[in-house]
Order: sequence, then structure tokens, then C-alpha cells
Amino acid sequence: MDPCTYQKFDHAYQDSVQQVLGYWTREMQVELAAHCYGWHPDRFDFGRYLQASSPRYYRAYSSLCELTEGRSVCDVGGFWGVLPLTFQRLGCEVTMTESLKFYSDSFHKLFDFVQTKGVIIVDIDPFEPTPSPVGTFDFVTVMAVLEHYPHSPKPLLDNVVAMLKRNGAIYLEVPNIAYWPKRMALLRGQTPLVPIQDIVSSSIPFIGHHHEYTIAELRTLVGHLDLRIVKEEFYNYSQAGSVFRQFFRQPLQTFAFWAWPDTRECLAVACTLRSNENVHGGHLDVPE
Repeated sequence: MDPCTYQKFDHAYQDSVQQVLGYWTREMQVELAAHCYGWHPDRFDFGRYLQASSPRYYRAYSSLCELTEGRSVCDVGGFWGVLPLTFQRLGCEVTMTESLKFYSDSFHKLFDFVQTKGVIIVDIDPFEPTPSPVGTFDFVTVMAVLEHYPHSPKPLLDNVVAMLKRNGAIYLEVPNIAYWPKRMALLRGQTPLVPIQDIVSSSIPFIGHHHEYTIAELRTLVGHLDLRIVKEEFYNYSQAGSVFRQFFRQPLQTFAFWAWPDTRECLAVACTLRSNENVHGGHLDVPE
């Protein structure tokens, strides 16, 4: 699949953001925040978060184009539907999964809109050991999902591997617990985890971040599966301003991001099936 430029991707992505936000209400966000107090609309701007996430999703799209020849995509835990909508606008055949039992009737208009644009929504909980069949795909994305689950992620990952076509690829993204500002906060005696006040203020089950990852942990997780990492990525997306401006404001942090990529905000790995090495008579080298 031939990739488009970031400018074209971002145009399609930002249009999708605006369309989705047209169906979003304060009441919907308050409902979500009942189980994750940090998401309360007085504390978190989902619109700004989505707009800033374009570089994250372009990396996933680039991996789709680089590692597969097909166009069938499944976004696990599609939530807002912005990434599935963007993939669909760029010519992909798109499915997203969501566990709709966690959403009230107020979300129906949003999900109905996503489906009218050609995105198939499958109602499953991918963390269940034996979910309903979803199908197989050339590319599967699991972005900003793993950190929200308090138990073993292996059932989810087993399910995701089962969704993959033989020559397909999986893109896993997680927040980096070793992000430089979190390291510095820990030195000052501040937790790098979710503030306890947010957990106490949330109803059970708490659906915020239970476990953020280091790159070593992400490699270990993938090692338990029939997967081989072919690309690793380390990136920031919420740092505002140019690199030069960031350097003058926070020179040590900016240098750390440059010198040690594993101090950046997000971690992602693109993986293919390890069993394909025998099929193809060789293996893939990890790109620089």
C-alpha cells in the first residue's frame, strides 16, 4: 500500500476529529469520568488530546503501508473512532472493536455515525479469553489500550494474534513509564503512576492507567507471543513548540529526548508473525 504524506494524513485525520467532536457532549465525558476521574471535562480536554494525536496515528499508518500489502485494518478498542474513520478515508477496509456494554444510549449517535462512514463496529471485550470471532486482517492496531487493563494482557494479545493474516502486522502502542518528566518527578518524591486522588474519586472498576510500560517490558510481552518485533518507535506528541524553543526552555529534557530515545513519551512496536520466518525462509531485520 502506497503511503500518503503526513500533510494529507493530518488533513483527513483532523477532519475526522471535528466530525466526531460534533457528536460528543459534556454529559458523555462525565459518564466516562465516573470510572476515571482524570477524564472529567473540567480536568481533561479530549478535543485537544485528539488533535495532538495525529503524529501518533501517522506512525501506525506508515507501518501499515511499510509492512503490509493489504488494506484490511482492525483497530482494537477504537473508542472515539477517529483513527478508524481516518483509515477508511485513506482507502482502507476498516473494522473497530469496542465493548459496548460500557457505554450508555448517549453514545449511540456517535457509533451510528462511525458506521455510516463504512467502519464496521464489532461489540466484543477483547480481554475475554474467547471473544466472538472478528475476522482476520492485514493490519491490527492496539493503541493506548494495554495500560488500562489491571490483569494479564495475554488473553488480549492472543486474540489479537488470532486476528492477523499470515503476512500481516500488528502495531502496539503504550505510554512510557520511564518518560523523562516522570523520572524527574520521581526524584522529587512524586509518583509516576496515576495520582491516588484520581483513583479514590473513581467508581469501581477504575479504567485509567493500571500499568504503563518500559521498552524492555514491551519486548518481554511480545516475547510471549508468536510475534517478532520488526520496528521500535519512541516519540513525543504533547510537547508544544519547536525543538529549538523546547531546548531553550528545558535544555536537559530536550537533550535527554535526543540522547536516550527510551525517555520519550510513547513506545510502539510493529510486529509480524514469527512463524512466517520458516515460510519465507528467512527473517526481517529491525529497521533503523
